[in-house]
Amino acid sequence: MKKLLAGITSLALCLSLTACGGDGKKAFDPSADAETLLNSGAFSESLTEIDQDTACLLYGIDASTVTACAVYGSTGATAEELAIFTLKDSDAAGTALSALQLRVEDRTEALASYLPNEITKLQSAVTEARGSSVLLVIAADYGPVDTFLEG
Repeated sequence: MKKLLAGITSLALCLSLTACGGDGKKAFDPSADAETLLNSGAFSESLTEIDQDTACLLYGIDASTVTACAVYGSTGATAEELAIFTLKDSDAAGTALSALQLRVEDRTEALASYLPNEITKLQSAVTEARGSSVLLVIAADYGPVDTFLEG
């Protein structure tokens, strides 16, 4: 009986730990987090806001899975980008994360011949999922980005 009780207690403890989910970091907030990153000094130029429909096409993300986003891109002089998406669930976020990583690969290939100085930014690109949200940052200075992610 004691073994059964100990087993049930252990199972309950394990389930309570997994219910917390992940590493305890809160999901990204597209509006607030984009503002924080845009004002952090991470980017070498002012980025231009991109509307949700265009952003979904640009990144290859199914628009029907997006509940909110904040997306900003370079005017073309740099590879810098900031994209934060909130999706309907963590499965959609996993798919979106793959799309963001593919975007970095595609941009690296495309810019290698005509903006080779931008490749180091792309090689250091940050893509991260938290819950049902994802983040992409391609920046000039990753110090502020790292500080943001640790916070």
